[in-house]
Amino acid sequence: MASVICRVQYLEDSDPFICTNFPEPRRPPTVSLEENLPLSEQIAGIHKLLEAPLKLEECTLQLSPNGNYLDLDASLSEQRDELESFYEDVTKGKKPILILRTQLSVRVHSILEKLYNSQGPELRRSLFSLKQLFQDDKDLVPEFVASEGLTCFIKVGAEADHNYQNYILRGEMPP
Repeated sequence: MASVICRVQYLEDSDPFICTNFPEPRRPPTVSLEENLPLSEQIAGIHKLLEAPLKLEECTLQLSPNGNYLDLDASLSEQRDELESFYEDVTKGKKPILILRTQLSVRVHSILEKLYNSQGPELRRSLFSLKQLFQDDKDLVPEFVASEGLTCFIKVGAEADHNYQNYILRGEMPP
């Protein structure tokens, strides 16, 4: 069975509002991944190697630096067409970096929960933080929309001070 040597790190992003966006450890260890084995059968080994503080059942893998998420139900070889830059790096003798992080759906659920359960200054800070969260992870917006995030905005905007609607629409702090 063919294997690929990768470097791995984790991102402690179980609470998206506290995430630092700095993967750990700074010097990523290497791991050998079997190309023909589903990633779901290999992720526990990565989690253990990194001693990541994330819940294993909520983890996924993201390719760094391009940000593409890997399909855990498929093997690397089954995703070869989507992983061109990954395999180009391997061919050049480089060890691509995979980031172990919290699944999009879990992070979105955490965001929605925070918005629904916050009031006053905490809600304002959370709404303002969303702009940066959405800019940091391009895949977060479609997942947020698919998870009734717009409905959340409408509900929060209707129940809150009218100025909060501006935070929702523009993602900016007022003067």
